[in-house]
Amino acid sequence: MLSRGWSRFLGHAPQSQSQSISFLSILQNAAGQAWLRRATGKPCHSSTVAHGDTLRSVTEAVVAPITCRSFRGNTHPTNKSQTRVDRALRRKQKKNLRHFPLELITEADVKFTEPGQATDASIPKIDDEELGTCCIWGDPSMARWPAQRRTLPRATSRVILYRNLTRLLYRTPPITLPQLMDYHDIHPEAQSTRSYNLLISMAIRTASFGSVQLLLENMAAANISHNLETHKLVIRWQIRIGEWDAAWQILTSPPVVSSLQSINEGNDSPCWPDFLWLEFFGSLKRRSLRRKGVIVQEQDDPFILYSQRFLQLMEDRPFFSPTHAKPRIIHSIAYVLLQINQPQQALQLVKTYFSHLPANLSPEFPMNCLDIIHIFIISHKRGGVKKFHEHRSILLSLLALHPSFKPTSTTLFLLLGSLRGVVRSGVLASECLASFKRKWGPEIEDYRVRLRIASLALKQGRLDISRKMLTPKAQNEGAVQRSLGRRKGRPRFKDIFRGIGKLKQLSIRLKRRMKRLKRKRSYPNKIPLS
Repeated sequence: MLSRGWSRFLGHAPQSQSQSISFLSILQNAAGQAWLRRATGKPCHSSTVAHGDTLRSVTEAVVAPITCRSFRGNTHPTNKSQTRVDRALRRKQKKNLRHFPLELITEADVKFTEPGQATDASIPKIDDEELGTCCIWGDPSMARWPAQRRTLPRATSRVILYRNLTRLLYRTPPITLPQLMDYHDIHPEAQSTRSYNLLISMAIRTASFGSVQLLLENMAAANISHNLETHKLVIRWQIRIGEWDAAWQILTSPPVVSSLQSINEGNDSPCWPDFLWLEFFGSLKRRSLRRKGVIVQEQDDPFILYSQRFLQLMEDRPFFSPTHAKPRIIHSIAYVLLQINQPQQALQLVKTYFSHLPANLSPEFPMNCLDIIHIFIISHKRGGVKKFHEHRSILLSLLALHPSFKPTSTTLFLLLGSLRGVVRSGVLASECLASFKRKWGPEIEDYRVRLRIASLALKQGRLDISRKMLTPKAQNEGAVQRSLGRRKGRPRFKDIFRGIGKLKQLSIRLKRRMKRLKRKRSYPNKIPLS
């Protein structure tokens, strides 16, 4: 039953049941008129609004007064904390409140016949140049990142299309490869060799080798020529799928030779660029080619295969001096020498290269040299204490060749891998950590190093060392440190997905093992229940 005030308000209405107005319709009509009076008194900041912001602005403008006045509670707070909360709500409301022109409001927006039912309203036409291209591109989760620009300029040229692809590739969260390929396909007039190279590079990086084949076919159908960057990517793709000989044939093919002759100013002698030659030091990615339990493997013996390929690469190598080469060249040659069981030659090559380096190096150069040092201390087999001391002596001798060389937590983590299977592994690992911290500072220690030392100490039965490494303070010191000296742009996948969840699982398992070992030592004569 309605109150007396509402009865007077509805006294002018007919009393017939068919022509009466529902109570909910009256409330909604009154709310719409009140909102119109509120919006009329506010100045408009812009004369045109994109269609995507229109509905959001209407919703925020209607909901904002209800949120701040009806659901806020008491308007006179009794304490300072509530005052701060109210001020934060007001600031948030003012920041999110947007206005739009009143001429966009139609009668159907505020007057409707049946509540809860959508009505057909006329949507104003918006110019395509103003709307732009949506950056979400099939990903609704992108709407949760309002700080980034959500529109792209129209891809009217090859430069703009490549710039848009780069911007989409470096977004947070990143755009997937199928979304980038779909965006690239709807602009066939702006496609170029450069845009195809970008997509092929991402496809190889994400092990989408079928997408590489599709992109190359689309590139041939569009009659887009290849350049040296495309040839490099095709060589990389074929080596990843196990077609090393076919990749070598591409290097000696007439298109590549003609491109090299144009670079070498008509010289007939084939001088391969180092970036093409280094691609042949890659290997087959067996895990990426696994299909229904079948693992693709090399046909010949790996030792013989690597030896034959290394000799072929050394015979047709580009001209460079071992003392003035790039770190990546020395890294590739030393890695192959270690694979064919020639560690002394690899170590001698690296020592010669490090001893001829200049005194002043760029910030990223020592990090590249540190990657060369890491291949000598990676332990794939359990070598015992002798192998650990051998790796440590090699590490210290290589670090002493230049004053700018400084180990990182990854260096110590790889070095401690040689202690697996050693009886006194926990004590040796703890002593090694202490000596490294005294010499190079406490930043040499991180979460991975602590977990590895705790695991080695549990194998030895040293609960005191494990307890020290698994304290909450040690776990809260942060995740794996970012490697310095990398180029700008999108981070590497191993920097984005750092395996923190796997480290936490390892920490939980180590704590459970430590509890079981402690319980076993506390009750040595306890008879297990059958």
